[in-house]
Amino acid sequence: MFQLSRIIPSTSKCCNVLPSLLRFNNFALSPPFTELKNSQDAEDISLKPRGKLNSVIGSPSNHSAMVAEVFASLNSEENTLRTPYTDARLEKAKNIDELLSVSQGNGVSTRHALKVVSILADWTNAGKVELADFERDSRFIRLCKLLTKSGGSHKPSKIIMSRSDDLTTVLSVTADDEAAKMVENITLSQMVKVMQTLSLRKRRSILLLRALAYNITGSTDQLNLKQCSDLLYSMATLNFPDENLLSRVGGDICIALEKNIKKGSVVGSILTSLGLMKYKNPGLLDSLSEWMVKNDSSCRPQDIFSLLMTLAVLNYFPTNSERLFEVLLPQLTPSEATSPVVWLEIVWSLVLLNKASNEQVSSVLSEEFLKKLSEDSSSTSIKLKLLNIDSAAQYLQKDYKGPRISENSPIRITQISHTKEKYQMVNSVLDTLKNLIQSEKLIRTKVNTGLGFFIDAECLLDKKCSPVPLEQVKLNKEARRVAILTYDYHDMTRGRVEPTGINVFATNILRSQGFRIVTVPYVEYRPSDKLVQRVQYLESKLKEIVK
Repeated sequence: MFQLSRIIPSTSKCCNVLPSLLRFNNFALSPPFTELKNSQDAEDISLKPRGKLNSVIGSPSNHSAMVAEVFASLNSEENTLRTPYTDARLEKAKNIDELLSVSQGNGVSTRHALKVVSILADWTNAGKVELADFERDSRFIRLCKLLTKSGGSHKPSKIIMSRSDDLTTVLSVTADDEAAKMVENITLSQMVKVMQTLSLRKRRSILLLRALAYNITGSTDQLNLKQCSDLLYSMATLNFPDENLLSRVGGDICIALEKNIKKGSVVGSILTSLGLMKYKNPGLLDSLSEWMVKNDSSCRPQDIFSLLMTLAVLNYFPTNSERLFEVLLPQLTPSEATSPVVWLEIVWSLVLLNKASNEQVSSVLSEEFLKKLSEDSSSTSIKLKLLNIDSAAQYLQKDYKGPRISENSPIRITQISHTKEKYQMVNSVLDTLKNLIQSEKLIRTKVNTGLGFFIDAECLLDKKCSPVPLEQVKLNKEARRVAILTYDYHDMTRGRVEPTGINVFATNILRSQGFRIVTVPYVEYRPSDKLVQRVQYLESKLKEIVK
């Protein structure tokens, strides 16, 4: 956006400034975008590395003041005016006369004026029209004056100082493509503010987010720790985990941490966002863990909780793990947790990291604690975490003799809902498996283990990879009990495509029960592949596991 408050006091001045205005609009936002698979309810977008943009003709410094003033001017109340009739005329305009005709009447806002000027700039740059065709047209001059209306008698410099930082007006532009064009002409701190505003408004404008990610990634300016925290939170909130932007932010965090001494809350926020996005960056996680150990006195209990929960979700052990757990684990007590649910999350995280004590496990599985959870126990997530902890007490905790969840508890029949993509992948694997093991009596599918996770398929195979009836599991000592687990996009981390903590935990539990595990990750198996390819892939995995 741009404010032309100095530009149009007369026709001659309008003519002088118009070439600059056209140059401002003369850039193409066309990086080679690459879309990833869907995440939750919306798509995830990744951008290829930024190239050099030579799209704005002329010196950027010559445009900066004008750009800042225009951003400010569009804060006016007129900008929020909605006039469908005028919008329709702009959409249908095919020539200069039809386009400028919108200036005739009272239903024209600064938003419409900006739209007209932007279209004219595009037409001129494309060679469809000439500058001389409209630069002295009274209707064009009227629209230009409308853009300066909010400036009034104020000095432009004062407008810039008082309002140039209010970049939320980018979001008020008629179309997202226009707002995206403007992103390149604002500062790095302003881009961060726009991303924050999108997050606060819960406005997931993919085009604008792509432009922000592309330009922030390519900026040579350094992000401070607070800006990194704000960007990560915005990406997590908007479900926009752009991997190039994540990498850029991660690098700046490692640099900024060296200067950060007391901001434990900012570090805690960063860790929470990384966990929500399942972003696994070993170098970044190591730096954050080292900072936490060195500055543990500056960290709140919730910051420590955030670190442990993120490490658990990502199944990552930092290089300073031994020292980390030595310093932080003694600080984890139920009294520090703000609610029973928070303490449950903490113990669950420690269980996934195999760092939970018998006392901590017992504290969560006790009847007294379960009663405290009764108000929230209807949550599927809470039930599954309780089952995970209970299964750890049974199979992983040494010499555990504390309370357990009863076998007939309704918690054990908790159902797990899957995404559409997960269902498609599971069903495809099962159809493929049935071509190898043709009798359904030899396969058990979609097994609810009662341990907080499902087995997609279970079978019994001998040394020659031939199927054996499942009821012979205790009779045939040479048979291998096989569990097949499919991993879709949501079951893997970003940054490094590896199983999440809960999936690694499930395989550990199954191995302790004597299962041989066959994992089918989405990066290796595609439901769209031909059946013969899928059969060959699964057969090779089964043969390998029974050797």
